[in-house]
Amino acid sequence: MSTFEVLIVVLNAALLLANLLIAVIYAAILWVMVQQRRVMDQQLSAMQAQLQEIERTRIAAHRPVLRVEPPIQVSPLVIPASLQLLSSLFAELRQVRNIGVGVALNVRYFFHDLETGAVSNIGSLAPLGAGELSPEFPVPSPPQLPDAALTVTYADIFGNRYWTLYHFASQAHSFGEGEPPHLRG
Repeated sequence: MSTFEVLIVVLNAALLLANLLIAVIYAAILWVMVQQRRVMDQQLSAMQAQLQEIERTRIAAHRPVLRVEPPIQVSPLVIPASLQLLSSLFAELRQVRNIGVGVALNVRYFFHDLETGAVSNIGSLAPLGAGELSPEFPVPSPPQLPDAALTVTYADIFGNRYWTLYHFASQAHSFGEGEPPHLRG
């Protein structure tokens, strides 16, 4: 074998080693890029969670919460015997208090029977600021319906919808977001 042939074999071996070294370097770079992508994905997830928490905090800082107040005691009406039906139509006056920290907009109330879903009285109220009490509004006599309830719907300044359900028999409040499921249909 001549020196020239040996030189060609050595150069081919060197070229093969150089290609192998380049492939190892590319593999290392690719591994580093994959690791960086994983870290960036984790950071992105953490930032998205942080943004969601900031959004929840921002909304909570302006969220109204309306509570139905106990009935207002009014002196009984003197109704002529010919109009006794009127005494059962509006037996009590109610008010709603905003116990939240934000303004309640588009306030509407619905008197209804939870069992049948029948709505018998609908009204609206002026916007209520934090801590404010609504004007008095009449509601039909709760004993007329065995499962009588009052639902109040309202929105915050961002347009998010909320509701309060007041069950007359248990005097319990339920609160929710969106449209009240018990009034759908």
